[in-house]
Amino acid sequence: MKFLTILTLVIGYFVYLVYRPYLLDIAIASLMAVAFGKINLILSKKIDKHIYVTIIDTLILSVLIFGPFLYFIIELGKLVSSVDPEIVKNILNELLKLVNYLPDIISEKIKKILSPENFNQIYQTVLPVIGTITQKSALFFKDAFLIVIFFFFAVLYGKEILKFLKKIIPMSEKQLETLFFNTSEVMSVVFYSTILTALLEGTLFGFIVSFFGLDFFFFMVMYAFASLIPVIGGIIMWGPVSLYLYSQGNVKGAIIVAIYSIVVISIIADTFIKPLIIVGVKKFFETEIEINSLLIFFAIVAGLSSFGLWGIILGPAITTMFISVLKFYEKV
Repeated sequence: MKFLTILTLVIGYFVYLVYRPYLLDIAIASLMAVAFGKINLILSKKIDKHIYVTIIDTLILSVLIFGPFLYFIIELGKLVSSVDPEIVKNILNELLKLVNYLPDIISEKIKKILSPENFNQIYQTVLPVIGTITQKSALFFKDAFLIVIFFFFAVLYGKEILKFLKKIIPMSEKQLETLFFNTSEVMSVVFYSTILTALLEGTLFGFIVSFFGLDFFFFMVMYAFASLIPVIGGIIMWGPVSLYLYSQGNVKGAIIVAIYSIVVISIIADTFIKPLIIVGVKKFFETEIEINSLLIFFAIVAGLSSFGLWGIILGPAITTMFISVLKFYEKV
């Protein structure tokens, strides 16, 4: 028995070395498979063969990840390649006028940084950032592809994996099921409510900017992506758009976009409609689990800072599993 234990540890160590670069992708794929548990169950009632259910699940995930991402990269590339330096200079000049309303100490520093003389230096500084974004995008694409592959096998062999874990993990079957279903329900609610909220806020932003001649679908996707970043996500989009309209002489449009984004999207949609979306998702998945919105918010922020965009999934999942394990001690 000791020999078998030592052999298992040695082999396990080498398995770890082999799969170490893919552990994060495997973890995310596994959590996504858990989040798709309810959908998997609904599809299984209508489709007999599990392989077909797995393929449908994988196609849905692929569309959710690659569809908006590919569109975002293609359109961003077009936007960057078509940027007119004169328009950028004009925007900077208009921004310098707005800076005059700030305290002198702050305004002087900003004017020095954004002066037309420094434009070329700013442009040269921005180029490496664009290169970094491209590099990160390629890495994201690679990770997303691997996640989809691992997700397919996690869904396909999910039941067998769960049965195996029940045998080897030193926890009662009830405790293991509680841990699994708590994580599954929280993941489902967080994942789908986040997607629906992002789509809602993106649609609202695309709607308002379309009145000023900007592309509805492009800005809808861009805002949906930006809204995933807590607190500052919205201003990343409506700030530059308002500034662009202002630089084009459309002061009324700039004010409308700014006020609309703050009041309608940030306050009404994010503060009042988002909780209703969460309630709707909970009702759809028939879950009674209580979710502390503030805790989930901090879990997402912490996840983003530690794991990047995938932290939206990992942050809440790790937090939920940790809380579920702590609750077991109440009964010990």
